Amino acid sequence: MIKWLLMTSLAGSIASLCLILFKTKLAAKCGGRWYYYVCLSALLLFIVPLNFKVPALFPQFLIPDTSTALLTGNSLTATETKALEPLIPFSEGIPSDTTNNSPVLSTEAWILGIWVSGFAIMLCLYFLNYFRFKRKALRGVRIDKVGNLNVLASSNVHSPMLIGFVNPQIVFPNTNMSTEDYQLALNHELIHFKQKDAWIKLFAVIVNCLHWFNPVSYLALANITEACEYSVDEALSKTMKPMDKKRYSEMILHFASQASPALNSGLAQPKKQLYRRFKLIMNRSKGRGQTFFGIVFAVMIAAVSLFSSSMVFAKTSQPITEYSGGIKTYYNINDTLEGNVQSTLGKSKMRVFATNLYIDANGLKLDSFNRTEPYYKVGILWKDKDDSTVADMIKKNFSVQDRTVTVAFADKAAAYKEDSVIKKMIMNQIAFELKYSNKKYQYDHTAFIDQVLQRGVYVIYEILAPKEFTFELSKTNNDDITGYKQLTVYDNKAKITDIFNSSSKLPRTISDESADGTQGAQLGKSFVMKSGETLAIDVKETTNISPSIGLAVIDEATGTAVYWNPAVRSGIRSIFTPGDSNVNRTFKIVASGEEEDKVKVEIFTYKSGEEETQWPQWIPARKPQLELIKGSS
Repeated sequence: MIKWLLMTSLAGSIASLCLILFKTKLAAKCGGRWYYYVCLSALLLFIVPLNFKVPALFPQFLIPDTSTALLTGNSLTATETKALEPLIPFSEGIPSDTTNNSPVLSTEAWILGIWVSGFAIMLCLYFLNYFRFKRKALRGVRIDKVGNLNVLASSNVHSPMLIGFVNPQIVFPNTNMSTEDYQLALNHELIHFKQKDAWIKLFAVIVNCLHWFNPVSYLALANITEACEYSVDEALSKTMKPMDKKRYSEMILHFASQASPALNSGLAQPKKQLYRRFKLIMNRSKGRGQTFFGIVFAVMIAAVSLFSSSMVFAKTSQPITEYSGGIKTYYNINDTLEGNVQSTLGKSKMRVFATNLYIDANGLKLDSFNRTEPYYKVGILWKDKDDSTVADMIKKNFSVQDRTVTVAFADKAAAYKEDSVIKKMIMNQIAFELKYSNKKYQYDHTAFIDQVLQRGVYVIYEILAPKEFTFELSKTNNDDITGYKQLTVYDNKAKITDIFNSSSKLPRTISDESADGTQGAQLGKSFVMKSGETLAIDVKETTNISPSIGLAVIDEATGTAVYWNPAVRSGIRSIFTPGDSNVNRTFKIVASGEEEDKVKVEIFTYKSGEEETQWPQWIPARKPQLELIKGSS
């Protein structure tokens, strides 16, 4: 919301300032009507959140590689553990006191609160002044009627004006005037009525209230009012002779006095605006290119404004690392290069394959420092080119940095062989692996990947869209079922018990041997888990300070953790379905961060479905991966 406000405010400001600074020349060139239309287009930029994808203002090499923090100390342990989410051991801990941590209002919440308050106050002031003036102005006598419009004479106005939205009325000052002046002024107000200028000014006022903090929005409001008069003057004077134009200008000058509320359409104008109006009336261009010039100018103004605001708010290109989008084939540093190639291609007893790989729309892995919306869940592995299981698969060749990558699509992935996101994933992974190096473990990853590319096939055996995402499940000794999956819009939100839904500041995770999941801040109140209920913990938002958090479900009676995951990243739903021995017991949720930081979490219970309770047969076969990941580079 804040980004929308700032981007639209900047884009609208740039466009409006251009129009204000050069208004005399622009109005003369494209005419009053088209200048009015261009000003309306600029006004739209204050609310339409358009932007282009442009390079950031700061070069990539100036940005610190935040993921290096994961290579040392406690953070590395948390990251390694994250890969084991479905295999986390459930530890019995020592009871520990936890303190309730009340939700804290974020800086963004405070800013939004101030903005909403300012918007409400400004809107109230505008309408209060308008309705007060309207009630006073309409205390007059009807002197005429044109169509459905009443024409009143009132002692409380100083110039002719159109007042009202649903049932507008034209009000004249209660003064003497010639028949010619009356008719000119009446025609002027009728054009305002036909152009729906009262509604346009109402829109301009609302835009000004939305951007009350921006001084340029006040200038834009005044400018749209002036441009509106240019448009009416042009429409009324386009068939006039020079003497008639002079008479019309004198009529305007006669009524020039006090300004009225912004929502009215009146003839009263400041001196400088009157001078510009008279100049345009008397010297109206009769060229045929006004429409073309107006359209071209509107497009140019919008393009420059949007491009400028996009430049300012462009996201800096973050380097792809192992923890911010990079996909890397596992390498066992305790084995030889040949041994790793053999195990990667499935030609040894040790088999390595990727699982639970979620990617974004750019084909990058979702991870600690790439916290965005999931696009696909993908299953990939390498196989030897001579493997018989690859023979009947659909194959495609890709070229990456002068290397040929042979990709095989299994039955469950064949429909995606031309998918652009999958192509990006393959290209990104190979490019990343060819330049990957590990400062801690000295081995040649490029030579390893070259061998794999020459002798192997990149197999994509499964691709799932967000609607098809399922939980990775594990079972405890007490027959509790735990699991996790990437959050999507398709997740169950039929709440039975609402436990917590807010931002909270978490303490730092205890990293020594005494850590058992019971330390941290309690989120929400304690709750009872009944039969057929599943607990959902949605980690909605973390930061680079603490990209993952520790979560534990604590049995209040014993003080021990029945479920503990020390490293849950943003965008993950963790679930806990109690077995028979834990039904009707009281639990609480305790959380901590890699560092002290704020996190947004939602916790609730819902009715268990089949996917949360059905124990998959393939889980035991994955347990040997535990040793692989522990020894990973």
